[in-house]
Amino acid sequence: MMGPYVYEAARADAPIHVQILRVGSTPRGAHSDSVRVHGRVVRIFRDREDVLHWWQRVSFLIPVIDRERTGSPELSGTIYHDWEWMGRARWFEVFLESWNGEIHLVRSQVIAIRHPTVQPVCGPDAKGFLCEGTF
Repeated sequence: MMGPYVYEAARADAPIHVQILRVGSTPRGAHSDSVRVHGRVVRIFRDREDVLHWWQRVSFLIPVIDRERTGSPELSGTIYHDWEWMGRARWFEVFLESWNGEIHLVRSQVIAIRHPTVQPVCGPDAKGFLCEGTF
């Protein structure tokens, strides 16, 4: 992990900030370190790239903990999420970017929420590595 200021800046600078309804996920393979989430956009707080619209389908990878891995994790800025817990959520608030025609998570910034909200759960003043979700 990096210092919390790196993740705070990533959220502030992310070109896309939305809430989605998760409509599915692609099961991860053995020893995979990510899960592909499929969803629909239900709230758009920021879309500087003008690539999203309401109810649009999106798909992106969430880095997840591999509980079966025996070795030490690689040193990087990636935050690995607990999919056993997070995978039960139907709603997510995410910070994304569009690159080469695909949507990507920005610095692992995804939180599980109970339901969509009018204002972001993870607002501009949020501090730390990750925002606290409401799930």
